[in-house]
Amino acid sequence: MPTLPPRIPLAQLPTPLERLDRLTVDWGGPNLWVKRDDLTGFELSGNKVRKLEFHLAAAIADGADTVITCGAAQSNHCRATALAAARVGLRSVLVIRTADGNAVPLAGNHLLHHLAGTEIVTITPDAYRERDAVMQAVAVDQARLGHRAWVIPEGASDALGMWGFVLAMRELAEQFDAAGFTTPPTIWHAASSGGTTAGMAWAVDRLKLGTPIIASSVGDAAGDLVNRVDVIWDEALEAYGGRRPQAPLEVIDRYVGSGYGITSQDELRVQLEVTQSTGLLLDPTYSGKAFYGLHREIASGRWSSSDDVVFWHTGGGFAVFAHDFGGAFGRSVGDDA
Repeated sequence: MPTLPPRIPLAQLPTPLERLDRLTVDWGGPNLWVKRDDLTGFELSGNKVRKLEFHLAAAIADGADTVITCGAAQSNHCRATALAAARVGLRSVLVIRTADGNAVPLAGNHLLHHLAGTEIVTITPDAYRERDAVMQAVAVDQARLGHRAWVIPEGASDALGMWGFVLAMRELAEQFDAAGFTTPPTIWHAASSGGTTAGMAWAVDRLKLGTPIIASSVGDAAGDLVNRVDVIWDEALEAYGGRRPQAPLEVIDRYVGSGYGITSQDELRVQLEVTQSTGLLLDPTYSGKAFYGLHREIASGRWSSSDDVVFWHTGGGFAVFAHDFGGAFGRSVGDDA
């Protein structure tokens, strides 16, 4: 494994690996565990900060005073970028996708974007398909204003951000040893921009962990997500050399449901069941949708009671406060009856 690029320590690490004994009994399947990346910090909670440690170090080394990135209004990555940039003294510009390209209510992560003092550029879903070009155009505009910008791709998912999850898997491997596993557990995680998946599978290969990785897409077709992982690996191989990883990686899109950010009542009910059994907070777009998929796979009999499955909690607690859970309770949020 090559020498890692410079990084700025921002996350509270290591995050715990915890048993979910009550949920294991409730669901009657494998032994369930959770990797608590919702505890990487309060304002920086979630998996994205691991990638940002490398991107912000690179931005500062490049002499940038501004970072630019993109995502949806409730993007955990955008929230973490805005707050992490503020912490290290950088300006931030967020290219935010909204339904019609107009402003959206200040709630959840989007409220925190504004509290961090970031500049917001809203665009339509059609324009977002060309998000990399849009961000480059924003960088040019920033240069005209006298700023030097560092562009971070969606989710910080590239060959640089990937190293955050190479380190994360080293961390988890030590916790596996401490837990005394005789057979490598399966890791189940929410997948979107591909960087977390790419880093996990790269590390499984390079560290010879033998840990099966299952990436549960929260919005896109499995083939699109596989292509993103391949692109990240191509970038890493070009930059650092070596060979293409051969890891037990499975990418599925069976639990996308109605699409990114759209949550059914059945999905919400499962998410509430998890919270009421474990105390974990799940955001409906990412961790909640992925936990729903895990529930369905357990119900199908995929694993035996002697197997171990680790759910990698990618955070997203702030987005809970921007979602209407009323239907899951049989009423509208705000009703006192």
